[in-house]
Amino acid sequence: MSGRRTSLALSRRRALGLAAAAGVAAALTGCGTGRPPHSFRWQMIPSYSLQAPLPERVAYVRSRIAEYERTTGWRPIPEVSSSDITAAMAKLLLQASQGRAPEIGQVDSYLFGRFSRYAGDLTGPLAQAGLALDSWFPQFREVMTLGSGQPRSIQFNTDVRVLYYRRDLVPTPPSSWDEVLSIGRANAAKGKYFLFAGSRSEDSVNTTLWPQLWSQGGEILDPDGSPAFASGPGRTAMIDGLGFIRRLITEGITPRRVANLRSDDDCNPDVLAGNVAMFLGGSWQGADLQNLVKNGDFGKEWGAAPIPSRSGDNHACVAGGWTWASFAQAPEVVHQSMKLVIDAYAADEGMAKFCTLGGYLPTREPVYDHPAYRGDAFTPVFRDHLRRYARVRPLRREYQQVSSAMQIALSSVTSLTKEPEEALDAALAQVV
Repeated sequence: MSGRRTSLALSRRRALGLAAAAGVAAALTGCGTGRPPHSFRWQMIPSYSLQAPLPERVAYVRSRIAEYERTTGWRPIPEVSSSDITAAMAKLLLQASQGRAPEIGQVDSYLFGRFSRYAGDLTGPLAQAGLALDSWFPQFREVMTLGSGQPRSIQFNTDVRVLYYRRDLVPTPPSSWDEVLSIGRANAAKGKYFLFAGSRSEDSVNTTLWPQLWSQGGEILDPDGSPAFASGPGRTAMIDGLGFIRRLITEGITPRRVANLRSDDDCNPDVLAGNVAMFLGGSWQGADLQNLVKNGDFGKEWGAAPIPSRSGDNHACVAGGWTWASFAQAPEVVHQSMKLVIDAYAADEGMAKFCTLGGYLPTREPVYDHPAYRGDAFTPVFRDHLRRYARVRPLRREYQQVSSAMQIALSSVTSLTKEPEEALDAALAQVV
């Protein structure tokens, strides 16, 4: 197991929480009017910034700034947004719409569709860096170009969701719903359960719900932005997916308290306590749990496999991650500012080093073979997921409303307060 996390063993989400005190203050120098010439504003969320509680990450950012200033004579002015990602993205979108955004902004990948009209074309900076767009996995090219062929963001890290299983309790991981039920019953009889986030949260739909819809051939949105599961086969797929999740709980395979688990990381305490045979979670959790486990080797004791599907094939999972976007107007500023983030986060060595120290997955296929990139025991599985199963959420603005409605539907099913069809109809009433 490589040192992909600090000795603090903090997960990404925990890091965000600890960085909350950063607020919306600037990290170094003030911004706005009167800033020095040959400078630009560079906005990051707290856990990626100079205020991050992870020393290795702070050291990396400092070193890249110092090298950049030494070789170019330009000065980046780091700014820190809010640890409340929803609020941070809303503020950045408002700034962009008013022409007040920082020259570089960090944008959550699934929200980039709302920012693209304000973001600059990055074809030139990528060409100058010698980076071919087709070196990114296809789903991230979709995010970066929104189907236009013109890159307007750079996705520099990602993650995937998988089924983690304890090898001594689950020698062969289940691939279908029937296998989950059979293996789950046997382990539940021993007090070892199947966990996942099942509360009202984006994590819950990403990890628990969307893969079940997609694997049955369903989609989240129709081309016009309306829910694609309002009728027909899509509706049946959604009801059946929710029904499978409900059955896990009613049969005692999954404890009802998953209705209170908002984050994938909320499964970690039960995993460490030895109460779990299988859980659905994110790629970052493997490294986190390796650092947290005592007197054991998580990478040897646990395996990772595709999220089970109804049929046992056609698996799917969500890939997330972050992008950099340029909101600069002057071509010289676009070029100089993007050089910093391309060299530090997107070029082969920069992406390899940053993803290693941050515990992220590279978004470019060649980086996995770079000597500076060090994965963990599960990295080959994650890389295979990016090639075969990983999908990005719809990039349309309508997605957020649909997601919020289905988060409520999922939590009402996991809490057993609504039947699947009733929960779905209540959700559709909010968006249709």
